Amino acid sequence: MFPLLLVLLAHSTVAQPFEIYSNKPFVQVKVNGSAPLSFILDTGNNAGSIIARECAERLKLERGAEARFEGGAGSGADVNVSAAKQAVHLEALGDTMTVAEPRVLTLGHVSAAEGRRCDGLLGFDFHSRHVIEIDYARSVMTMHDPESYTPPAGAIVVPLNLDTGWPIARGSIAVKGGTPIPCDLLIDTGVRFTLALFRPFSEKHKLYETPGTLHERVIGSGAAGLSHGDLCRVQTLTLGSASFANPIVAFSRDTSGVFSMDGPDGILGGEVLRRHRVTFDYPHQRMILEPYPGKPAPFENDMSGMFLGSEAPEFRKIRVLAVNAQTPAAEAKLQVGDEIVSIDGRTSSNLTLDQARALLREPVMRRLEVRRGTQVLRVRLAARRMV
Repeated sequence: MFPLLLVLLAHSTVAQPFEIYSNKPFVQVKVNGSAPLSFILDTGNNAGSIIARECAERLKLERGAEARFEGGAGSGADVNVSAAKQAVHLEALGDTMTVAEPRVLTLGHVSAAEGRRCDGLLGFDFHSRHVIEIDYARSVMTMHDPESYTPPAGAIVVPLNLDTGWPIARGSIAVKGGTPIPCDLLIDTGVRFTLALFRPFSEKHKLYETPGTLHERVIGSGAAGLSHGDLCRVQTLTLGSASFANPIVAFSRDTSGVFSMDGPDGILGGEVLRRHRVTFDYPHQRMILEPYPGKPAPFENDMSGMFLGSEAPEFRKIRVLAVNAQTPAAEAKLQVGDEIVSIDGRTSSNLTLDQARALLREPVMRRLEVRRGTQVLRVRLAARRMV
């Protein structure tokens, strides 16, 4: 873990707005007094906070030599890491943190997958000293005084193991017709999906053989590139005393990166978290879940078979990053690199990446205008529920 000095500016409750992209909370951070930048509040970062190389270059931060980055989820991206040669001051959510020689990491490919610029990742060095409440429904984040914070009456309190710097909670999954399988889950605000179970756990419990499983899919994109695995709608997922019916779970097939680790057993992400007001209380090693009122919406997944990204600097040009076999996108003969010009007449310049993805999570016929090189193609895509 990188050395740091943390200075709390206030012990009172501080509330600030944040933005949600791809189910991830983006907060405003100033680096050495800069204009506000966009960092992901990333509980999946179990070490020092990270500055994007692209951001460091804009801020003219002096850095040491770069080395190949070995870590994070996924594979295939050209990712390098270095360290700043001087201490960096980060202002976030009303507090100031000074980090000595923070890591500087290539994050341009992460920005493409999020549909907006990602300037850095707030890590364990920030989370460990605070009680942070994330109200996804209101897009408001509140910092509470650790000495006086008390969980609200009726809230679900989930114990966390923080020995590795990751927030690990005990849970279980049950496939249809099966008995619950206990698992230790990394609670990660920095991923968008419901749950991904790591390759060793999936192999041990023969999850790839679960009836109804979709095999060999691109399931997302992480710090190291695209992740691959199988998708399955399981019967139940539990997290502490909380229970979720019929969630869509990925069984990772990655052979490198975080998803190939033997322990913890998986990562639980934003698709579950954003159904609650969530409070991370690292000082007391617990997470507090307050479910929002009303009947929860059913868990759904992409129904096109494409994984989309968008291009810097404006992130209004949407491209196909992957096409899964035997899906509507494959049947429509879409290809990696295709530009999605419009969906049902709505041009990509008037759509965020999240909005485009949402349109492709409904089982309806979509009319796409696609640019492939110098050609402009008109494609009908029959989106359907596959899992």
